[in-house]
Amino acid sequence: MNTERYQRQIVLSDFGPSGQQKLTEAKVLIVGAGGLGVPVMQYLAGMGVGQLTLVDEDIVSLSNLQRQVMYRYEDVGKKKVAVANNYIKNLNPEVKVVTVEEMILKENASSLVAGASVVVDCTDSIEARYIINDACVKEQVPFVYGALYRHEGHVSVFNYEGGISYRDVYPDDSAKVENCNEIGVLGVLPGIIGCYQAMEAVKVLTGIGDALAGKLLVVDALNTSHHIFQLAENPLKDQKKEAPPVEESLLTWQELDELDTQGYHFVDVRPPAMYKERHDDRFINVPMEMLPGFSPDESKEVVLVCQRGVTTKQATMLLKSSFSDTIVHQVKGGYNSR
Repeated sequence: MNTERYQRQIVLSDFGPSGQQKLTEAKVLIVGAGGLGVPVMQYLAGMGVGQLTLVDEDIVSLSNLQRQVMYRYEDVGKKKVAVANNYIKNLNPEVKVVTVEEMILKENASSLVAGASVVVDCTDSIEARYIINDACVKEQVPFVYGALYRHEGHVSVFNYEGGISYRDVYPDDSAKVENCNEIGVLGVLPGIIGCYQAMEAVKVLTGIGDALAGKLLVVDALNTSHHIFQLAENPLKDQKKEAPPVEESLLTWQELDELDTQGYHFVDVRPPAMYKERHDDRFINVPMEMLPGFSPDESKEVVLVCQRGVTTKQATMLLKSSFSDTIVHQVKGGYNSR
């Protein structure tokens, strides 16, 4: 190991030679070589992580170059992991690179995750996220989560030191989420969020600092705001399967319009960016991450709304676990049904 290369981080008192040694011995699985994966690969390679396994079947397209700054015009049409492999070898030949030119699937996830020190989720797919989560739980490997929505980015660490998993927080894997191809993203935002993911991976690998385990970092790039929310675990996850489900009360938008607003709390549990883009003025915004801190007036019923009528199912469970006597309604189909 060429210590001169890493001198600027080795001199840090809380990192030192021992921190560098931990990085050198680490094996990191990076799933996705796109907007988030590029800065993760660049910085982990530059800092001297011993082995990077890159999983992606995609090729470089012209539209990638707006944000995936590792790639060049002459790389269009080439496999991303092949281009990334050459880049990393030129950046830091001390790093071993393993390339996997395929998607992560239920069939191969466990074999890919097994033996990794940490997994970094740089995908743009909620389906892949659940696959990564379940494999990490099975193999007892922590994973660093990152996600983008328009001008907003999220970062967290799951399955770390006995902490909660992604499925613990979001048990419903039937939700459909728009990706960046559908809703767009400013080129600089993936770089910001990817750098946060790389930093969280370094913290997990070396033990320095306070990892975002059980917490969610929300970055609003347009307003330059950063908020950290405590994540709530699914309150019913440890109950036996025969436990009765929380009774659901569904309201249509027409039925909602007939309610006397004085007797209700109207709560929109979507992320702030979605709320800002479109919302009903009767609803206040209390994102899922903040819902555990919400205390409804005992004399009022609660009406919950989300985008598709899926997230409100967990929101109902969370509220009923703390306020069992509170009557909770969900807007059927969310804003997509309006």
